[in-house]
Amino acid sequence: MLYDLPNVVAGAEALRAPDVADRCEVIAGNFFESVPTNGDAYILSRVIHDWDDATAQKILGNCRRAIRSDGRLLLVEGVAKPPNEPDPNKFFDVWFIGGGGERTEAEYRTLLRDGGFILVRVVPIGGSSALLESRPD
Repeated sequence: MLYDLPNVVAGAEALRAPDVADRCEVIAGNFFESVPTNGDAYILSRVIHDWDDATAQKILGNCRRAIRSDGRLLLVEGVAKPPNEPDPNKFFDVWFIGGGGERTEAEYRTLLRDGGFILVRVVPIGGSSALLESRPD
């Protein structure tokens, strides 16, 4: 299932092809309002880092209300090193003046906990990016 803003899903023509359409549902919506319910996995790629903690909590809260009790929330994000450690990821924080930013593993752990999830593991996927796997608390 692809769930995104109406203008995004309007361009998802490849997912409407006959050999794919019977295996993929395309739904327009807004994750600030709700997300489709009863999913076994929700993947947010480069989403949470765009938002300050309060706004990110709204997104995570909607995911928490929607996810199955045995589901997984997967975040694909840059994970910054702790303070005072060299990290090219920290350069990207300049782009987030006024909200959002790259977070450390500890900051993601806290953000997820406050959103009703437990961080299960962090899997590096290349460069400074990682897959943060969490489950409902």
